[in-house]
Amino acid sequence: MRASHLYTGLLLVPWMMVYAVSALLINHSTWFVDPPRTGPKWEPVREVPFPIDDEFPQEPDEQAKAILDRLDLAGAYRIAGDPAGNPMVIYRSCAAGLYQVAWHREPSRLVVQRYGPSTLYMLVNNLHFQHGYDQEGPAYRTWAIIVDVVTISTVIWIISGIYLWARRPRKRLLGGACLAAGLLLFVGLVVALCQ
Repeated sequence: MRASHLYTGLLLVPWMMVYAVSALLINHSTWFVDPPRTGPKWEPVREVPFPIDDEFPQEPDEQAKAILDRLDLAGAYRIAGDPAGNPMVIYRSCAAGLYQVAWHREPSRLVVQRYGPSTLYMLVNNLHFQHGYDQEGPAYRTWAIIVDVVTISTVIWIISGIYLWARRPRKRLLGGACLAAGLLLFVGLVVALCQ
């Protein structure tokens, strides 16, 4: 087990470093420019009238929260495009799926769509991309902290794996060959994928 961990770890150094760093970047997406997103296919869920009164908030973030509360979809969200646009579009993300809520101002109505159908793959993928300290609630904050711990642990695993290999003189040739092969394959694939 130790030998397989050592040599597969050396072979996979570039990929593990990419996964560790990319997870950290995803977790702190507000520090960086958002990556491009592809438009998903949406399924209509419901359309409801949305009468507003004088107590309806004027700030876009508060409006989005009030709209999501009205639909029983409170949670992590982002406003797409111009918050003053007609319609105002809100994306409500959760591990079980993604909702798109459009508030059409005149006449005031809400149109809810969901990316679907939900699958196990979608759940796992959404959990992988669940991120950020910018969301409210203890579950989101705890998830963000755990992602940081995982990414830091992965970097430590890579460094300790290289250290363990370097301390074994009889294994340096085979380990060096695995490390070199992994680096060369990684560079070759990056060049091929960038064309």
